[in-house]
Amino acid sequence: MELHLVMAFDVSASVNDEEFDLQRAGTADALRSKLVAAAVERSPGGVAIAIVQWSSVTRQALGMDWVVLRNQADVIAYADEVDAMPRRLPGGGTMIHSGLAFAARLLEAAPGYARRQVIDIAANGQSDGQNRLLETRGKLLSKGIVINGLAIEEDDTTLTQYFEAHVIGGPNAFVVTASGFDAFTEAMETKLLREISGAMFSHDVDKPVSISPRLAAAN
Repeated sequence: MELHLVMAFDVSASVNDEEFDLQRAGTADALRSKLVAAAVERSPGGVAIAIVQWSSVTRQALGMDWVVLRNQADVIAYADEVDAMPRRLPGGGTMIHSGLAFAARLLEAAPGYARRQVIDIAANGQSDGQNRLLETRGKLLSKGIVINGLAIEEDDTTLTQYFEAHVIGGPNAFVVTASGFDAFTEAMETKLLREISGAMFSHDVDKPVSISPRLAAAN
C-alpha cells in the first residue's frame, strides 16, 4: 500500500479535556473532507492509519489500532470512530520522544507493506526531554521513518520553528501550524492531504493554514 501513518495526539497536562476534544473532533472533520477521501482513493493499495496518545515517559496509549482505508466509505466510517475515541490518559509531561518511540513500535505491527512510513506528532509545547528527543529522532530517521509535525501555537508562537529544528525529519518532512486548538481542523486537513498525496501536494486548499515545509536531513 502507499502509506502507514501514525497520528500522535498530545494529551499532556497542558491539554485539557476540551482541547483534547478539539483534537479528536478536528481530526474526524478533516477526514470527512472530500479532498482527503479523494486522496485516499488515489493511493495505490490504500493507506493504513493508527492513533496514539502520548504525554510522559510512562504515559502512552493506543488511541485506535490500525485501520486500512481504500475509499470514501472507509474514510467516513473511520471518521465516525475517531469522533467517538475517548481520552485514554489523564495528563503528564511533554515528552515528545516518548510519543515518537511508542508510535514507532506501532509501525512495527502495521498491516502489510507500505511504500512510506510516517509519524505525525501534534503538540502545543516544546519537549521536556530535549536530548532524548534528538536521540530518538535520529534512530527513527535511520530506519527510514518520516516524522512530520502539527504545531499548535496556543501560547508558544515559536513552536513551528522548534519543530523544524528538533522534531521533524526525513524526505519531504514538514510542519503544519495551527494558531490554536480552534484551528486544528484546518491544520489536520492540510496535513492529511500532504501526507496521503506525498510529494504531489496541491496548494489549492482554500483554508488559511500556515504550512512550513522542510527537506530534512537524515539526522
